[in-house]
Amino acid sequence: MRARRANNENRDVKERLLVENFFTVLKGFWGEGKKKICCYLSYSSEASTDLLIENLIEAGYEVYCPRVSGEEMETVAYGEDFTISPLRIREPVGEAYQGEVDVIVTPFLAVDKQGNRLGYGGGYYDRYFQVHPMAKRVAYGFDFQIQPQVPTLGFDEKVDCIVTDKQIIYIER
Repeated sequence: MRARRANNENRDVKERLLVENFFTVLKGFWGEGKKKICCYLSYSSEASTDLLIENLIEAGYEVYCPRVSGEEMETVAYGEDFTISPLRIREPVGEAYQGEVDVIVTPFLAVDKQGNRLGYGGGYYDRYFQVHPMAKRVAYGFDFQIQPQVPTLGFDEKVDCIVTDKQIIYIER
C-alpha cells in the first residue's frame, strides 16, 4: 500500500477533493458546532493535510496536531514550529492541549467499509480514541486505500467515517 500510495498520480487534484469531502462531512452530517479538530501532520506518501489544515484555520476551526509522548499521543495547537520525531514524522512544538477535541482526522495504510483501520502498528490512535470517546473519528486518505477487509486485533478502534478523494462513507460504531 505504501508503494501504491507513493506512485499516486494527480495528487493535487485528489487532495483538493479530499478537503472538499471533509468539509461536506463537517457541515452536513455533524453540523457546524464541531470546532476543535485534531489533524495529523502528513508525511511521506500519506494524503497531505497541509491544505486541509489551512482551510480549517481560515474557516475558524481550532486545529490541534498530534505528537508522541512516551507510549501515548497528545495534541498541541497548530503553529509554525515543528520538530521531526524519531519516527521521522513532523510534530508540533508547544504545550500539550488538555481539552477535548470534536473530530480526529486519522491517517491509515488501509481501511475497510466496516470502519477497521490499518495504521502503522503503534496503537497511538487507538489509545487516543479511547481517551476521547466522544470525538468523531475520520479516516482521511485516498480511495484506493479502501480494501474489502483489513486485519484487526482486540484493541483496534473503529472509525466513524472514511473520507477519500472519491467518496464519503459513514459507519455505525
